Amino acid sequence: MDTLFAERPHFFEGQYLGADDLRSLLDYLREQDARQRLAGRSWGVLSGIEIVQSADPAGAIQYSLTPGVALDGHGRLIAVLAPTRLDAALFALQPSGLVNVWLRHQEASAGGVRPGFEVCNAVDAYTRVSEGFVIEVGLRNTLAQRESGVELSGVVFADARDAPGTSLPGQPVALDGSVAAQLFPNDDEVSRWLIPIGRVPWQQGAPGTFTAADDTAKKLSLIFRRQAGVFAESIIGAGGLLRLRARWTERAVGMSNDQLAAQQTPREQDLIPCHARIEPSEAIWLEEHTRLTGDLRLFGQRVEWQAAGGTDYANQGVVLALRRAPLANALNGEDLQLLLGAPVLGPNRLVIGQGTLQAAPVDPCRPDFDFVPGVVVQQDAKVGIGTEDTALAHPLTIRPDGAEGQALALQSAAGTVLWQINTVPGAPGFNITQSDATLSNLFIAPGGNVGIGTSVPEAKLDVRNVPAPQGNALGAGKWLQVGDGDDFGRMWLQYGSQLAPLMVLSDLDDASRIQFQQVGAGTEEAPQFQSWIGQARSGSPDLALSGGRVGIGTFTPQRLLHVEDEVHSGGVGSGFSFSSRNAAFVNVPAAGERWVLYADGGVARLWSGTDKLAVDASGRVGIGTTAPTESLDVRGNVRLGGVLPYFAVGATDNQRMLSGRVVEAGNSAGNGWFSLRTGTGLYQVTFSIPFDIIPVVTATLVDPLADDNLICLRGVSQTGFTVVIRDIDGGGTDAQDSAFNFIALGPRL
Repeated sequence: MDTLFAERPHFFEGQYLGADDLRSLLDYLREQDARQRLAGRSWGVLSGIEIVQSADPAGAIQYSLTPGVALDGHGRLIAVLAPTRLDAALFALQPSGLVNVWLRHQEASAGGVRPGFEVCNAVDAYTRVSEGFVIEVGLRNTLAQRESGVELSGVVFADARDAPGTSLPGQPVALDGSVAAQLFPNDDEVSRWLIPIGRVPWQQGAPGTFTAADDTAKKLSLIFRRQAGVFAESIIGAGGLLRLRARWTERAVGMSNDQLAAQQTPREQDLIPCHARIEPSEAIWLEEHTRLTGDLRLFGQRVEWQAAGGTDYANQGVVLALRRAPLANALNGEDLQLLLGAPVLGPNRLVIGQGTLQAAPVDPCRPDFDFVPGVVVQQDAKVGIGTEDTALAHPLTIRPDGAEGQALALQSAAGTVLWQINTVPGAPGFNITQSDATLSNLFIAPGGNVGIGTSVPEAKLDVRNVPAPQGNALGAGKWLQVGDGDDFGRMWLQYGSQLAPLMVLSDLDDASRIQFQQVGAGTEEAPQFQSWIGQARSGSPDLALSGGRVGIGTFTPQRLLHVEDEVHSGGVGSGFSFSSRNAAFVNVPAAGERWVLYADGGVARLWSGTDKLAVDASGRVGIGTTAPTESLDVRGNVRLGGVLPYFAVGATDNQRMLSGRVVEAGNSAGNGWFSLRTGTGLYQVTFSIPFDIIPVVTATLVDPLADDNLICLRGVSQTGFTVVIRDIDGGGTDAQDSAFNFIALGPRL
């Protein structure tokens, strides 16, 4: 195995030194320097080289690059030593919108010798190589337009990001693109590497002009920009302290640079004596907002929330921390402990509440929120809801809220309130009700009286809220009565001092009913108002409703039968039948006088004389058939549109079709396809979802450069096809780019 990675010249006394020797030394130093630059960082902008907006003397917008240093993927430094204005002529051919700005390294021979001092090799006639940079603008969509790739282990990688992981298991990708072990290109080789600097808004015209960048343009420019990074297994704070913070510090009125720097200097209280030396109290300072996209694990340690003045321990402050208990709990399990600390003046609490964004935050770059407390957990484990201004004395304290004094709700699985506890209506008390907090099912008054149907009980148990009807001879002074009637089958549910019946079940051998009645001007046996549910006649199981409108799931029925929830019909003759409004009941309708919605054989059907509409268990709908084979199966014509008589297209095969337009540049995408230009006059179109079999594909040119181009297809497969475009003037051999349309049609299996 060849372990040689570099060769440097070795000098000795009396040695003749030529240009090759000096060039060898220079190549060695440049190569080692480039490796060192790429070994610990990724390529990109190292510092500076910002795009800034300004105005020229005439008031027109212009953009410039600030001084700075960048590093490309071949380890070459690019230094912008003075503000450099972006020339509008570079953007002349760019479309309106945000235009990419790139920077690349450039070098050229310089310092030519005077005539008569040249040597045979023309290259030797120059004594210097000047290094500089070139600004480029535009899309640069393909990788070959942006970089020349790298050579590693004798293999040229067009994408440098593939090179570092090519020999590793799974061949991971190094997205930083830094390859320190590459074979660097020689000076006479073309080595292109573009560095994204940012994006500027441009308005095309004659002449074109720069436009002002809004916040969206600035964000997109920052996203496009490539900033160099650092990577290493460990970062060691030389003085025991590692600080991560933004580079820029905003100026403050009345403060010098020294004063701003002093604010960021560690204070005496940040240092503690430890291990016979002075060390920072914390080794790592994260001085900016921090984002974690992976897990954060603390091994036997804790997270503390300290006061702004410093360490709570050192200042005898309150300890607020979260930690995993060092020992198992009494049940042999593990505890996550939230430390609220011992109280000093008042209770320490964990407060959960609502935050709303401040309308005018102190620092507009660091928005804060206004906090409305809700749930409070005191340091002694007492819990309060809505009690933020009260010290808690009970394990659970709830302060009712709202006009009805709402305190507790029990919901169904769907989120509907089933029961709730509040303190009103009436004088403050303990109220249990259902969805309406203004009503009462059970109320306990402050004195201990209990009301059912009333929030102002006048006795230890007070049942009300139903008006008392006329007198009843069956009993007196009873709230509930179960007694023998004729045939010993009567049951009375009664209320009020008059014992008016609410429900009657009777008789043993006559028609049994549940009866609802108001005596009114009648008698108990013949009330003025009544309705009932029961057998319609003796000796019959038929169910009848009588007496007026019936509401199921509603207190306000709008029809004779008003149902606010599911209506179910089962059995052999199950179904839901309804007649036309202008027709009487017809047993076998011939003209749609009556319709039946029913199910049979796992298929829902709409019937009137015959089945007209069907839906099977898979959700397929059939019109004119009860056995649909597709999501919508229509046995007949399909008409579309409200005005024009459009009809659906029919076909004997189940076809899938894709179509689209590929632009001349080649990189296009549409619904179900995308394309790439793989060479001059050569395009590859790929189907996002392959056809079941090889489809039929046709393509036509769109606005070619000349009218003498030919287009042909090859390599048509289930996954895509290749398009070749040639110029006839060259005998069909000259490739030429052109936009084209295509259609792909193939059956579904």
